[in-house]
Parts: sequence; C-alpha cells; structure tokens
Amino acid sequence: MSDRTGADLERELAMLAYIRDRLRASEGNDVCIPTTAVDHVLDELNSLERSPWDTT
Repeated sequence: MSDRTGADLERELAMLAYIRDRLRASEGNDVCIPTTAVDHVLDELNSLERSPWDTT
C-alpha cells in the first residue's frame, strides 16, 4: 500500500494539470498527451476515497 494521502494525490493532479497547460501553451491545443500517468494517479485517489457503501 502506498504511503501517499489524498492530499498528496491532489497535489500531483494539480501538477499534471499545470504541465498539461504548459505543454498546450508551447505546443498548441492539438498536442497529444498520454494519459497513463493521469490514470494511475486517479486510480490511487479513488482507492483512497471512502466508498459511500463502506459502513466501517
């Protein structure tokens, strides 16, 4: 299990969004950005969030 918290992952998402914006600013809106890293961070964030069906 990762030692990262939801706050850590939110910072990483903010960093990825910033990088995406900078790439688009320098390369244009049509630049292709792989989503593998974003998918990984989102998966970890989702695993940390409590499910609404989790009663414990």
